[in-house]
Amino acid sequence: MKNSVGHSLRRSVTALAVAATLLPAAAAAQSLEQAVATALDTNPQIRQAFNRFKASEEQVNQASAGYYPTIDFDAGIGREWTESPSTRRDSVIYGVDEEVEMTRREIGVSLRQVLFSGFQTTNEVKRTEFEASAEQWTLYATAEDLALEVSRAYLEFLRAEQIVGLAQHNLESHQVIYGQVKQKTDSGLGSTADLSQVTGRLARAHSNLISAQNNLSDARISYQRIVNRAPEDTRIPVPDAVMLPTSLESAMEMAKASHPTLKAADNDINAAKAQRASAKGNYYPQVTFDLSASWDDNLDGNDGTTANPFDSPADVGGNNDEILAMVRVNYNLFSGGVDKAREREAAYSINESKAVRLNAYRDIEEGTTLAWNARVFLKQQMQYLRQHVEASTETRNAYEDQFKLGQRTLIDVLDSENELFQARREYLTAEYDDLIAQYRLLNATGQLLASLRVTTPEVWKGDENYEGGVK
Repeated sequence: MKNSVGHSLRRSVTALAVAATLLPAAAAAQSLEQAVATALDTNPQIRQAFNRFKASEEQVNQASAGYYPTIDFDAGIGREWTESPSTRRDSVIYGVDEEVEMTRREIGVSLRQVLFSGFQTTNEVKRTEFEASAEQWTLYATAEDLALEVSRAYLEFLRAEQIVGLAQHNLESHQVIYGQVKQKTDSGLGSTADLSQVTGRLARAHSNLISAQNNLSDARISYQRIVNRAPEDTRIPVPDAVMLPTSLESAMEMAKASHPTLKAADNDINAAKAQRASAKGNYYPQVTFDLSASWDDNLDGNDGTTANPFDSPADVGGNNDEILAMVRVNYNLFSGGVDKAREREAAYSINESKAVRLNAYRDIEEGTTLAWNARVFLKQQMQYLRQHVEASTETRNAYEDQFKLGQRTLIDVLDSENELFQARREYLTAEYDDLIAQYRLLNATGQLLASLRVTTPEVWKGDENYEGGVK
């Protein structure tokens, strides 16, 4: 534990003096911003969200393929055995075999361009773009939540580290008192009862230190799991006061305007609407332009030779060549009600997306209100906790002086020492709770990453700025 002096933000001079021995040094420190940036770069949750976003981008490319023609090439060669009316007719007329076996060859190429599909392609592109935007905002929401998780772990580690310092200071005070009492007892001026009393209190101070060290170990492990590195030379962060809302109403307005979870939910609603519009495309005919060409040999038992001895091979020929250009209309008149069912399914999906958005809004509203209330009540509480620390410090010092003069008992001194330890710990806990509440408020309004000045990777914006996505 570093024996150096830090400073607590926006506290009185007296409170600073009380906590002077408790705060770690800030020089050469690993900042909260650095911890968040490291977590964003290595955390598996971020990688999962990023890959979901990139996969949704590929779905946009798949849907956009409907604007382009499809071109197919096919070729084949093999043996063909044929017995057909034409071969049987030749058998009767010319006296040849009814069965014909030959090597068949086929080569073909075709092009199809969809001219009209009930706007299905357009709506499918819109649907996938909105879904990609939703995944993009989900990625940012995941990053915001991870930043809050890192902030909490960072502050919990700092708090646990400083509570260890408090417990060590408390133990040292008990050891000093124990040494004084033992010296008096050994010289015959003190009672064994006093020595037993201070021995018990000293054991309790040892226990408090061990408990604090255990909590520090847990906080270090939690930090390392989230950030993927051990905490080193941490320092007390300073939340961006400019970006903190000044009222609960302004906090709610910021949350509604900026929170990435709500933006993701809005895009999900739009995607469901586009899906319903796409489902309605089946009510329209499909118009296509087809262009095809084929070059085939020896089809259907015709190898190009003549069965009539009076015909020349040039009169018959075995090649089947074809070039075709067609505009086709395909209109499904009845499909068992599947199209209507798909439209109703899409309508229910819209309502589901709206319900998800409402639930997300309620969660954000609750989180914003809780964070705001925590700040309000902690500010009020910390005033009295600070007074408690100051009064306990004065009481402890007075009791020690009075004990030396025989005006106070050992129990009074030990009680004042324990009360000071508890007062300092409660004040320290409230101080960090206030910092956590500020970061919770920034997270609830969707401003935490921006307040930390953490730049997200350019690749998070994707190859395209989809409608409703991050610009």
